[in-house]
Amino acid sequence: MINLIDKNDKLSEHKNSLVVTYPRTVHIIFGNYPYPEKIHNFILEIKNNLSEKMEGYTNVKGGMTSWDHFIETPSYKDFISYVINKHQISHPNIFEHFFEKYILREAWGNEIKNNDSLDYHYHHYVHGILYLTKGCDLNIPELNIRITPEPGDYYILPPYIQHGFEKHNGENNRYCLVFNLHNNPMSHFSYNKKIEKLEKIK
Repeated sequence: MINLIDKNDKLSEHKNSLVVTYPRTVHIIFGNYPYPEKIHNFILEIKNNLSEKMEGYTNVKGGMTSWDHFIETPSYKDFISYVINKHQISHPNIFEHFFEKYILREAWGNEIKNNDSLDYHYHHYVHGILYLTKGCDLNIPELNIRITPEPGDYYILPPYIQHGFEKHNGENNRYCLVFNLHNNPMSHFSYNKKIEKLEKIK
């Protein structure tokens, strides 16, 4: 759920995306992955593959798998396929011809325990989070919003949106799967080739 840090009723209603316009327009896409068993398996996968090398190495001040741990796993590919199919009509700018536009290079898991935190930071590319458990809100100060996760909730943030949270003070650990969508430098080339083929057919 997305909540305003400072309440403003005009921005409280949403369906599967939130668009905030001020000096710039920011579009956050979200939904829920309705497969509890798959969510549970993601949690087990993270617990069993935390990397000591990643502790304290990134903005995540908690447990973390390797950057690319989930990239080739069938479960992650199933999730990405679900998101693409769910949003390609409502958000074609991202999800239509998805694999021509984007390259999946990083997909990792986080374990946030009591007193762990996430340094405020941003990414240079589209950034997604699949929450696997409740606990530990994510703050987006620039937009004056706070994301309160439920199991299965996912949020897709545009580039250059600062986000993070202070020390987690809950008893239960929070788990999430995080991924980045890099622009495919060959995408324009691919589109041009498709246009050429269509012209030849005509």
